[in-house]
Amino acid sequence: YTKNLGKLVATGSGSLLVKSKNLEIEFDNAIFDQKNSQIEMNGNVKIYHIDRTFYIETNEVTYNQNDNLISSLTKTSLEDSFKNTYVVDSFFYETNKDLLKITNLKFKDKDNNTLITPIAYINTRTGKIFGKDVNINFNNSGLNSSNEPRMKGNSVVSTNEKTEITKGVFTTCKRRDGCPPWELSAEKITHDKKNKKKNNK
Repeated sequence: YTKNLGKLVATGSGSLLVKSKNLEIEFDNAIFDQKNSQIEMNGNVKIYHIDRTFYIETNEVTYNQNDNLISSLTKTSLEDSFKNTYVVDSFFYETNKDLLKITNLKFKDKDNNTLITPIAYINTRTGKIFGKDVNINFNNSGLNSSNEPRMKGNSVVSTNEKTEITKGVFTTCKRRDGCPPWELSAEKITHDKKNKKKNNK
């Protein structure tokens, strides 16, 4: 502890319990900056939400106590209670709003459908995803190898039950140079995950 700087350095496996947010953060090393109400943690960082199944794993995070903000600029993986997985380049977690803002999201659901978007928001309480300039690659296990079902659009709202794409385009044709032989476009395309159907308007 450096008194004049107001900093405490911790090394070795440690953990931080944020009781007001029901969060536990594990780390290898940390610097507690008392003057700026900020904690920097690195090395095998794991973030757990105690009252719901929510898990984040990364290498470096900063926790700003004044803003109730947890952030990381390093590659991060997440998993939720539905066994969906997320890989992101960076995130900002506003704990007061239960909101994750993330960049370069690659999301895979329990059915192995993959959603890719450069900017997204995740509600950590409901699991709802909001994104823009989205591409979705569907699991084609029920189709023959010549099919590559996929969808893209301007924006997406996705829950565990359905995904809605605005100004969307859908096709099952195999990728090739130029345009696919056919594609369906609509102002809104909905993928019903539960019944495995797609509707368009």
